[in-house]
Amino acid sequence: MQNGIDYKLIGCLNCFNRTPLFNNLTEDELVTINNHRTEVEFNKGELIHKSGTQSSHVVSYKSGLAKLYIEDHKGKNKIIKLIKDHDFFVSPGVFSDNKHHFSIKALTRSKVCLIDSEAFKLIMEHNSKFAFDYINLINQTMLEITEKMYNLVRKHNVGKLAETILYLEKDIYMTNPYTLTLSSSDIADLSGMGKDSATRLLNEFNSEGIIEYNKKTINILDRQRLERLSENA
Repeated sequence: MQNGIDYKLIGCLNCFNRTPLFNNLTEDELVTINNHRTEVEFNKGELIHKSGTQSSHVVSYKSGLAKLYIEDHKGKNKIIKLIKDHDFFVSPGVFSDNKHHFSIKALTRSKVCLIDSEAFKLIMEHNSKFAFDYINLINQTMLEITEKMYNLVRKHNVGKLAETILYLEKDIYMTNPYTLTLSSSDIADLSGMGKDSATRLLNEFNSEGIIEYNKKTINILDRQRLERLSENA
């Protein structure tokens, strides 16, 4: 400690980009997190972790955008969800086989804290409120993934793409119009369809006046129709 300031706490205690999950940690627990974390910057396209590798850390996303995805036996990506500022992700393998079951890749330049999984589990054992908040987060994530998987099976391509456009506006960019940081291939993977089909439908939505699309931005023009397509198609 110098001049009344404990510099061990600066990293996590005063971080404006930390996950809300840490709001119920004590100062001592924040010190533990701070002492067992590595802050890493990833460029666009870099893997943060790959499915099948050892799960030795949990991910606290400080800034940027990434995709959480699985790869099938043909090497095709299935994007489960997007990860953005303040999001927190723990591989299911942390509590089972110590392996990552999803891959995470940066879609933009990203800053991430990789926190030792054993330190994370130790805090869970001693802080019931933190453990409850974590379980609540996992439940929300599982419900989100389950709903997405159900919609991918139930909906036709028109409904899938309409849902993706609304998801990007509401949950990721939180503005309309929005500037895309996803490629057309990412939009297709997120929608559960081929790239050619996604591109064709984006152009159809554009020509029909539902959206304004120019490969770099999407502007939702007819929200009611887009919502109907998302719900009914």
